[in-house]
Amino acid sequence: MQPDQPARRDAGFTLIELMVVVMIIAVLLAVAIPAFVGFRHRAQDSAAQSTLNNAETIATLVLVEEEEFPGTAALLIRLPAEEPRIAWLDHMVSSTGPRQVSIDEDAGGTELAMATMSESGTCYYQRLDRDGPTAKHHVDDAATCNAHTFQDGAGAGW
Repeated sequence: MQPDQPARRDAGFTLIELMVVVMIIAVLLAVAIPAFVGFRHRAQDSAAQSTLNNAETIATLVLVEEEEFPGTAALLIRLPAEEPRIAWLDHMVSSTGPRQVSIDEDAGGTELAMATMSESGTCYYQRLDRDGPTAKHHVDDAATCNAHTFQDGAGAGW
């Protein structure tokens, strides 16, 4: 080595530099992963809510044509013809996914309760009233999700 040349350093990173980079990546992942999980749950919940809103539209069309909600058995025949992309279930059968809607019509034909399960585990309920406003409710981490459960429940919103 000649006296007027600076000392050469071997190419590469030191252990400290690599550890700093790994720590920065770990901090970024610690922030990003919970945010991603939250976005995913909200998207899953929105899919279930959208299915219930579509089911409400179809049920309202039946209500307008019939002037009341037909019995559950008749609805289970009619609704799939109107909206085949939704799996319509009897009121005692629990929904297990956002494309399944459990329905329960009251004896007088004035109310129709519906329920669907989000992939995040939240059960969304909606009750249509021929003479009043629509009631909405949800239960987080629901064990079961069927319309019969919400027939007489209060509407607290989504």
